[in-house]
Amino acid sequence: MEATRRWTLFIVGFVLTVLAYWSAWPWLRSATGDLGPTVVQSMTPVAGIVALLAATAVAIVIAVTIARLVSPLSGMAIFGAGLGWVGLELAGMRDIVLEGSAGYVVADGIGWAIAVLATSWLIIVMGRPVEDVHPEVAGHPPDPLCSPDAIRMLIVGVAALPVVWLFAESHMRGQMLAATVLGGLAAAFVGRMWSPHVQPILLPVGVVLAGSLGSWVMAMFLPGDVARAWSTGTVPNLILPTPVDWAAGAMLGVPLGFRLAASFIKHEGESVAA
Repeated sequence: MEATRRWTLFIVGFVLTVLAYWSAWPWLRSATGDLGPTVVQSMTPVAGIVALLAATAVAIVIAVTIARLVSPLSGMAIFGAGLGWVGLELAGMRDIVLEGSAGYVVADGIGWAIAVLATSWLIIVMGRPVEDVHPEVAGHPPDPLCSPDAIRMLIVGVAALPVVWLFAESHMRGQMLAATVLGGLAAAFVGRMWSPHVQPILLPVGVVLAGSLGSWVMAMFLPGDVARAWSTGTVPNLILPTPVDWAAGAMLGVPLGFRLAASFIKHEGESVAA
């Protein structure tokens, strides 16, 4: 009965998250007529930002509800899965790369980083914290935003970059999402092993920031003949995921990696792995 309840919540939450973002996508239409992939370079950026803020507010309410009724990692995962699924409708990075405006994508990335940070924080604070994360000193949990443990969680987002570089071999939308999910999973695994005593609020935003800054740096090294580089497949892999891919991959991959790493951790005083 409990399993049926959980899966009903997951399915309903996923569908509602998809519908919320699907309703915002028309405001991301670019000059070429495609949907996205960025709001900053859309024909109506202000309206697009407002639409995305409204959709994200709805998605946050859904994620926090699932966090309270099931678990915070489930809330993160449903947010990421819904955003990632509907994000497959957005155009890829081809036109932006060919037009020479790939560097401006970092603005969208920063916006999504803020949204991801707000979502993770609200899930942990208004939902509930991850239960099997125990402070090193009982009764004194490290600050999940400002402590050295938290900063390590933020820094470890760079661990996603080599994984995404390895798997983002083409501009296919599904492959881009899969690459960022695997990148988020890898970063979360490393983060939990390196800093196991702090709540994972900064883990997803670390992945999004690392991906956005990595894409921006790679955009500066694009060759002069970008069209030829694209046709020959020599465009840097880190440019290919869209900002939505990074956000969705972080929010879906991080809880998967965080949970996977739990089986390798044994807190002092416990008889079994956390």
